Amino acid sequence: MTQSPKEARWGSLQSYCYGLIAKAEAAAEPPAPALFFHGNGFSALTYNGLLSRLAPDLPVRAFDLQGHGRSDDIPSLAQLHNWRVYRGNVEDVLDRNGPAILIGHSMGALCSMFTAMERPEDVRGLVLLEPVFFPPLFMLGLSLARLLNVEARSNRLIPQARERRQYFDSHEQAIDYFRGRKALKSWPEEAIHDYSQSVLRKRRDGQPGLELKLHPEIEAMNFSTLPAGLWPAKRLPMPVLVLRGGGKGSTVTDGRLRWLERLAPRLSVRKHGRSGHMLPVDQGDWCAEAIAVWYGTLSDSTAG
Repeated sequence: MTQSPKEARWGSLQSYCYGLIAKAEAAAEPPAPALFFHGNGFSALTYNGLLSRLAPDLPVRAFDLQGHGRSDDIPSLAQLHNWRVYRGNVEDVLDRNGPAILIGHSMGALCSMFTAMERPEDVRGLVLLEPVFFPPLFMLGLSLARLLNVEARSNRLIPQARERRQYFDSHEQAIDYFRGRKALKSWPEEAIHDYSQSVLRKRRDGQPGLELKLHPEIEAMNFSTLPAGLWPAKRLPMPVLVLRGGGKGSTVTDGRLRWLERLAPRLSVRKHGRSGHMLPVDQGDWCAEAIAVWYGTLSDSTAG
């Protein structure tokens, strides 16, 4: 069963608290054992099913990255290069919360991994849900395509994002539209409602109705500023869990997992054979159970 999490502002970011109980003698916002970051174009509440099911085993504070959901707008589009603004969001949250397990999906997974490489002493564990794990050779080719300014011709996600419908008369109209999108057809009905409620706001041009909080052009720019070239190859000494889909649309390749295996000696990988890139939304129960089992092994080893 999903829940309505406690909400709190963390600077420029909106946060959602799952399973945390504030102590009377402590601050109203206690440190969280785990911190969650979503993918491009979504919001923390899009994953409400997963986070609600995970909370009894692993309390988590989830965040809307800047420009998304109820967080502040992005201050400068120049910060989108290599997802600097989002990587900064993860670091800022870690500074405020203290050492924690980082959990991320897609863009949020990659930003969490890069943060863990830079600050391994602050990351107690790393959970990567369908990270954008294209093979290194592909990423080098992507760098070349950008130099030649031809990436948009081969990456269909960029024009698709730019063509995204931006305005709606009501939440009901938006929900009907989202139900019809091919990428969302496998979503549980609750996830579509959570997504609709959290990614829309009143139109800022004074017209009646609602608009997407994240402008379609920024979503497109996020796809076109995926960190490419040679990624940093720094060790990840903490326990690492990768949950990947085994179906069409998965962004996790075996080659990139072999690359990660050399950097993360405590790596675990689990695959859900029927799912694609939206695994944590499509299969929230399966992901929550897999994370809980993994976390249980960490707790057991610490106790021992």
